[in-house]
Amino acid sequence: MSGRGGDPADLHVLRLTPYYYLADRRLDHRELQYEPIGGMQVQIMQTTEQVSELGARQTVVFPRRPGMPRSVEVDPRTRFELLRLPIAPIPTRAKGYAGLLVSWGLALTVWCLRQRVRRAHRRFSVIHVHCSELPWTFLFAVVAKAVLGRPLVITTHCSAIATFHPENLVGRLLIGPARLFERWAVRRADAVVVLTERVRRVYTESGLTTADRVHVVPDGVRLDLFTPELTTAAPAPAEVPTVLYCGRFAPEKGWADFVAAAEVLVREGASARFLMCGDGNELRYCRAELARMGITEHVELCGHLDRTAVAAAIGAADVVVIPSRHEELGGTVLEALTARRAVVVTDVGGLPEVVGHGEAGLVVPPCDPQALAAAVRKLLEAPELRADFGAAGARRAAGFALDAVTRRLTGVYSGIVPAAVSS
Repeated sequence: MSGRGGDPADLHVLRLTPYYYLADRRLDHRELQYEPIGGMQVQIMQTTEQVSELGARQTVVFPRRPGMPRSVEVDPRTRFELLRLPIAPIPTRAKGYAGLLVSWGLALTVWCLRQRVRRAHRRFSVIHVHCSELPWTFLFAVVAKAVLGRPLVITTHCSAIATFHPENLVGRLLIGPARLFERWAVRRADAVVVLTERVRRVYTESGLTTADRVHVVPDGVRLDLFTPELTTAAPAPAEVPTVLYCGRFAPEKGWADFVAAAEVLVREGASARFLMCGDGNELRYCRAELARMGITEHVELCGHLDRTAVAAAIGAADVVVIPSRHEELGGTVLEALTARRAVVVTDVGGLPEVVGHGEAGLVVPPCDPQALAAAVRKLLEAPELRADFGAAGARRAAGFALDAVTRRLTGVYSGIVPAAVSS
């Protein structure tokens, strides 16, 4: 079997994910509305690129959209296999395409069986499945291991057990199965990757896994893209301070709380410009809410931005707000800290951990627009505090450099490969 030893060049990673976007694919509003690019998607793409740069081979398996090819040779080490979905997903307001994960999982199971029959599964050193708070990715991770007989790594991007809080009826119906399948997958994985120490404690203290099998590998950030000294695309700071929201327009991201806080500040006469970047299944509801509140002229909606434009927007902001109602770690907060921006985050998931519980930003309760507005007001009125937070944030962000965290991930791969049994 290939992949033994600690050199990434000896590895062949089978990466399984229902979320991936080809770099040169044009993303129209409809696609972004129902399957927007969020932190999980960005991290998977960045991880894939960085693992390739470290020399490991990869086969990445994800759903095929209309107009996409069946396979893509990305570089000499990385190949994409795009699966035709047997069941057409249904677009919804609440959570993107209903049925996407199940349909992907069924197609993936057939693909894995074909690999096994053809004995092509032997080329893989390790299976890595990226799991969300929904049950299906955890379920099909275990199925893939059973069919292919390769060691399994799962990354819990959002834990149903430790982090996720349902925002709607569908979430409340799925939280029970999600927790069940998460426990099942964590117990059966050869290695579990979590983003924060908080989730690691939950897994070990509840007896789901042992300390040597769960690894904290946080999201990474491209320091070269967001560090102010190296960012040339950022516009000059505006005379009026800018308060930025950058993320998907989904209930759990707290866009409605940001809008409500903006209304409070506008009514108080705060001198600030409010900017919201991103797309998603609730963008039109945001527009309607701004119109209802009568603050449309005070809040600019920029739509989806590519990574360079996101870096420019964050670099030009004075305050970056992450008002999530649940969040495992938060890529936007890492990017803002790297850019030396003052941040306001909610006290959920790993966000307080990232900002040092107030060392590099203000922490407020979730779902509390008044507290959010008060924190933003405090930062707008205190440029020195913003500068202090920015400097502290840059120091903390240095520990999340993408190349460093990806090396930790390849170390996890190498650590379990010798335990595998060749077929």
